[in-house]
Amino acid sequence: MSLVGLPYELVAYVVGQLDLADVRSLTLSCKRFQFLLHETNITKSILESKAPYSAEAYEARATKDYAAGLRRLVKRRDAITTMSPYLVANVAFADEWLFENGVLCYLRGRELRILDLHHSWKHEIVVDTRRLVFEALKDSHARHKYKLKLLYYSDNIVSCTYTMLRHDQVASKHWLLVFNPLEGQLITARQLDSVSKLFVRNNDCFLYYGTASAPDHEGSGHWVISGFDLKARKPLSGRLEHPTAIGTDVGSTVCFEIFDGHLYCLSNQRSLDVEEVDWLSFYTCFRFPLGSQSIRVVEEPTGQPPWRRDHTEGPIDDRWTFLRMFKDEATGQIQAVESRKEWLSGRISGKRTYYTTPISFATKSGKGAERRLLGETDAHISAAKTQPGAAVRPRARDPHLVHPGDDSATLGITLSKCPVRSYNPACQTFIDLVDDSSSFDPAHQRFRIRGGTRRPWGLGERAGRGGLPAAQGPDDQDTLLQRIDDLYKSESGLFWPPEQDPSVADPALAALYGILNPSGFLGGPCGSSWNERSMLYALGGTKGGLKSLTFVSFDPSIYLAGTAAYPGDLALGGQPKPAANRPPRVGNGTGVHIPERYPTLQSNATHCSGGGVAPETLLGGGRSAKPPLWKTVEPAAYLEISRGYHFAR
Repeated sequence: MSLVGLPYELVAYVVGQLDLADVRSLTLSCKRFQFLLHETNITKSILESKAPYSAEAYEARATKDYAAGLRRLVKRRDAITTMSPYLVANVAFADEWLFENGVLCYLRGRELRILDLHHSWKHEIVVDTRRLVFEALKDSHARHKYKLKLLYYSDNIVSCTYTMLRHDQVASKHWLLVFNPLEGQLITARQLDSVSKLFVRNNDCFLYYGTASAPDHEGSGHWVISGFDLKARKPLSGRLEHPTAIGTDVGSTVCFEIFDGHLYCLSNQRSLDVEEVDWLSFYTCFRFPLGSQSIRVVEEPTGQPPWRRDHTEGPIDDRWTFLRMFKDEATGQIQAVESRKEWLSGRISGKRTYYTTPISFATKSGKGAERRLLGETDAHISAAKTQPGAAVRPRARDPHLVHPGDDSATLGITLSKCPVRSYNPACQTFIDLVDDSSSFDPAHQRFRIRGGTRRPWGLGERAGRGGLPAAQGPDDQDTLLQRIDDLYKSESGLFWPPEQDPSVADPALAALYGILNPSGFLGGPCGSSWNERSMLYALGGTKGGLKSLTFVSFDPSIYLAGTAAYPGDLALGGQPKPAANRPPRVGNGTGVHIPERYPTLQSNATHCSGGGVAPETLLGGGRSAKPPLWKTVEPAAYLEISRGYHFAR
């Protein structure tokens, strides 16, 4: 019997055994299956079983619109795997910037501007930093030099450091400023002894910040972490001083994240004596509950520490390494993802590989993770040691958790030409922002998206490929790669937008490249800000000038007002559509227009219709009767910049 003729209950059962990509393919195969992405019971079942920990699932539970949530999830993953964004726009010009949890915070002179891009705000909160500091610090009214550095944004809480140096002082003074711009509330201003490697993480109740101590005689630093109760507005007693030398470069050798009421720390470095003796590398990982008054007692993963690599596998170019922690969208398990450029098994060229490692803090029986007092002997490290000179048997890797990338050297891509490097485990896709211009002239830069993806072989596709190789043993690097090749169909070297044909004029494609590479903002690429649905990067800023910030979104629900529909067809190499769809204003060839000052919003609620947040909501003063003097609300800068395309389909 045809699948079309099956009863509703059997169709729902069959669909429940498919992954999201196959469900989408099934809906495209026949009009009679399109209801699978619109019927409430089926969409709820699929979303709750396939991606219950995704942002789309959380939002669907709140709105009860599971059909819209599932369609959004499927479209987002499809956009990532095909390297096809839904939106590209120049959103601001800034001196400094921060992009966390979908919110852009950027500095222009004395103004700090806050714009929630993931919720498509049409207005942005403007903070007068001098007035904010005057309220926070009593002795800041005297004439002095200062520097403001943005640190973190989450749950409507902004964290930054304020460094002040007066003429009669030798050393600088540093303060950690924490405030809620939406409510217009200054939460705390705490003086810091050090800002070395300073990081901040918070949720809506607790905030933690840490600094790295001065290096010891071995060149290793140690982390000192303190906490703050945001509701009670008072510091937590005690602090954590991690005695083991771990990584100090956040994002490459160590990362800190908050999940489910715990602060997690993960590092890919351990003390030098362990690695030199063992030739084995393990991850260091611990966590402790938020709000704990005794944060010296930490929880560690059950069993042996997570294995990272065997040093005999080959050398690493650490400059390319990035390290992240995330919660798996399907299982909710905490996992680590690390990208490493390695010369495996004596190969001539280095290859970037993406490794996913589950981090387990509880057994299946429900028992808690191992607890110990920091400073005690680490039994796991001692148990992992081997005798000097003893042969180490390579450990087997799970091919589902190893994603080989490609040899970037063959494409002429250097680290300086690749400012954004990311990996999405749910989509098994890596995405880079690269300058693939063949010219050595900085004026000819050409940034665009490049990446690779993989998916399991279909039954018909796998036919004729032979069985899987035998189980892994020593010297198994080639065996592992063969197992991965037999399990997954991989595509790499994918570029977006398509190549420009110099013999055929394409104004729309040229305008798109102009958005990705704004005129007048050459060199100085930087941008490590990416998440599961977007990225943001900066160009320019050399010699003290402003940087141009470009936003790229893979989420179909994100729409910035004023962006025009792309008038070409990228699927056909950028050939133009009918002239009825006009491209956005992209300047007159003399450079990008930078507004000197955006007009202050008076009272224009109708301007915010159709998306985002009403300006009076952003202007609200929380418990106070009126907004503080340091806060105003103005139209978003991207409305006046007016340089963007959306690719709704």
